[in-house]
Amino acid sequence: MIYLFRMVISIFLLYLLPCYSFAQWTQTSSGINHGDIRCIVENGSNVFAGTNLYGVYKSADNGSTWTQTQLNNRTIYSMAISGQKMYAGTSLYGLYISSDNGTSWTQTSLNSQIVSAILVSGTRIYAGTSSGLYLSTDEGVTWNLTALNNREVYSLNLSGGNLFTGTSGFGVYQSTDNGTTWSQTSFNNRDVFSLASSGSHVYAGTNNNGIYYSSNNGQSWAQTAFNSSIIYYLTSAGQYIYAGTNAGLYRADQSQTNFTLYSLNGQQVRCMSINGNSFYAGLPDGLRFSSNAGTSWTMSELHNTSVFSFLNQSGTLFAGTGGFGVYKSTNSGISWISTTLNNRNVPCLSAAGNSIYAGTDNGVYISSNSGTTWSQSAFDNEVIYSLAIEGNTIYAGGGYAFHLSTNGGTNWSQTSFQEICLALVLSGNRLYAGTYNGVFYTTNGAASWEQTALNDQSVRALIVNGNTLIAGTDFSGVYVSTNSGTNWTHTSLDTVSIYSLALEGNHICAGTYEYGVFISHDNGQNWIQRNEGMSNQSIGALMISDGFLYSGTEANAVWKRSMSQIIGINQLSSEIPATFYLKQNYPNPFNPSTTIGFAVPSNGYVKISVHDILGKEVSVLVSEEMQSGTYEVRFDGSGFNSGVYFYSFDFSGNNGTIYSESKKLILAK
Repeated sequence: MIYLFRMVISIFLLYLLPCYSFAQWTQTSSGINHGDIRCIVENGSNVFAGTNLYGVYKSADNGSTWTQTQLNNRTIYSMAISGQKMYAGTSLYGLYISSDNGTSWTQTSLNSQIVSAILVSGTRIYAGTSSGLYLSTDEGVTWNLTALNNREVYSLNLSGGNLFTGTSGFGVYQSTDNGTTWSQTSFNNRDVFSLASSGSHVYAGTNNNGIYYSSNNGQSWAQTAFNSSIIYYLTSAGQYIYAGTNAGLYRADQSQTNFTLYSLNGQQVRCMSINGNSFYAGLPDGLRFSSNAGTSWTMSELHNTSVFSFLNQSGTLFAGTGGFGVYKSTNSGISWISTTLNNRNVPCLSAAGNSIYAGTDNGVYISSNSGTTWSQSAFDNEVIYSLAIEGNTIYAGGGYAFHLSTNGGTNWSQTSFQEICLALVLSGNRLYAGTYNGVFYTTNGAASWEQTALNDQSVRALIVNGNTLIAGTDFSGVYVSTNSGTNWTHTSLDTVSIYSLALEGNHICAGTYEYGVFISHDNGQNWIQRNEGMSNQSIGALMISDGFLYSGTEANAVWKRSMSQIIGINQLSSEIPATFYLKQNYPNPFNPSTTIGFAVPSNGYVKISVHDILGKEVSVLVSEEMQSGTYEVRFDGSGFNSGVYFYSFDFSGNNGTIYSESKKLILAK
């Protein structure tokens, strides 16, 4: 009886709670699968990948999905696991330890070295560093430099009672007393990036000189026929020795030297992890997975990719990335595919008609078929930070000077404006430019420029809302001008760097460096941090599309969140209404905001949208799955002209019910 009472109460409480899809940020990056992978370790179903610059990523489902750990801003060269402890060797910041399976990390007293290799043997932990070999016997709490103290150590291997180290330029050293004393082997004049052993055979992978081996525990060495490649990684598994090289994955039978190409032909295989038939391979462009012992490979859904720019062209979304060109999505970001422009940094994207323009680290590229093919324009060999289009005129802010084209990008001319333009925005007859020296504007097609009163800040982002100009700066947050740049007000978001801005009505979204997304509902007077589910990431790009806010992050690709949830949907009652209804907005006429009430008698997808008198959709207020109940949502018309608009309520129920209703509203400014 008590159990039944508790169950009824639980169901009742769940019934009272509102439920929204995208009530927090969700990663929506399927297909944008990259990352510069430097090391991989496994621990049960958990897989850890150490990356260049962006720390450790973790998968708790055998590599199906990944999250970035708290150790998120270091280059990770090496990792090892011993019991409940996990060790990560970094570039220049020494060694970190995690005691909770990678959730949190602590820097050890070994804190300023490059740690290229870690080896655990019982209670002894060895760290191969840029200043020699260190040893800890207390789980990494304290470290002591061994007698091998004047060599940079790249690799470690334990074979029987022999401890081997691969060094920079001095070959292989050997210790037979757990690292107390060391002797240089006869293999003494090579960079040794990797070591592996099988029985009495020891293999050494070198820099551009292939693989050397010893068949007598390191007493003598010989070069194999595989003698001209970079050998990043060596490991033994089953009957084979595997070699990750700059030309693919090679292998040889155990205790043999006949290495032949096995798979991943032409790829740089930096690291590996092998567990039965499950293989992981880390490459400079992502993590590969094989379920059949390396015969065939798929790209893992590790989204270690930076997104610098967004574009919505007729419902197709485009994302400009760091180093991997332009991706596109035709299903609102659920999945992405790489376009043929796939090897560039793309700081900016813009469109005019059927043409898409991509500003890259090598000039401007143009596509006239939705990104299927791209052609490089005559404006090349320069980083393009910003683009703006006015008719047939294209403005491009380059790394050396300001350029423009008056024929759709066929020909380009350099102007006299020498500022580096990090952001461009058009407003009426004015073109505004955000530079390292504040905001400038031109009213004559870039023939001459005037500097605004905001003249002492680096301005990376600009947007316009009617007569209001909003500028995102380095280190000083957001500035607002309500008179076209004559005067500026420093907002309360005043101590962070702003990389991106987006606008809907009176709602300003600001993407920051290392503090995620902030939202202002009053044109910049007050700000709220909205990072639920996404953490405090660096946001390089923002875009509002079809009722959602998209964030392009540094190192974690694309995230998405419902704007209606950010703006605020108020559930008035969870009681099931008798029927659908859409209330007349109040007040009406209104200026600048009004409230719209609606009722949903069954669970399903709800869309509340606003259209102009020509039927063009100008704003999406709600676009998500909702439970039955009575709601209201606010529409802010600050960014719209006075006139008659229509708002529509469209419902598609989980039970097959379809409902639509529209009403008229009047914006009177």
